[in-house]
Amino acid sequence: MKKLIILVVSLIVSMPLFSQYSEIKVNGLILGATYTESQITDSLGAPSRITPPNEDFPDWITYWYFDSLAGKENEFTLINNSLQQIVIRGNNIKMNNFLGVGMSTSAVNQMGGIIFNVKPNLFYWAPNEEYKSKGYAIIHFNPSNQKITLIDVSTTSDFM
Repeated sequence: MKKLIILVVSLIVSMPLFSQYSEIKVNGLILGATYTESQITDSLGAPSRITPPNEDFPDWITYWYFDSLAGKENEFTLINNSLQQIVIRGNNIKMNNFLGVGMSTSAVNQMGGIIFNVKPNLFYWAPNEEYKSKGYAIIHFNPSNQKITLIDVSTTSDFM
């Protein structure tokens, strides 16, 4: 009976861990989901600057968030209010509440998912094979120390 209880408890505890990687999230924002400006600022805070739509890209808006420790800006691009791209350059924003700039590339293996299109200084990651048709993350890293330098999360939408 004790073994059964331990097994059930461990399954219940581990379910959220594995289910959190069935999609790509950044600070609670789901890649490809639709958001209002207030939902973006509720999740990320006030942006350091906003690139508003223009005549070339009338449906695009980018929210920039400055990371004072890294001295770099992170960007969140929405097209028709759908979150289409996230570029993480600083270390204050994490993908799937785990992966961030400055971490070792071996941390990606801890997230599970699939790695594909491996190059000398980058590789692609998706939570699973089916998700590749919706979106992916491109993990850029320094080949000499295997530290992540940039995470570019994008949808495979026709917008991009």
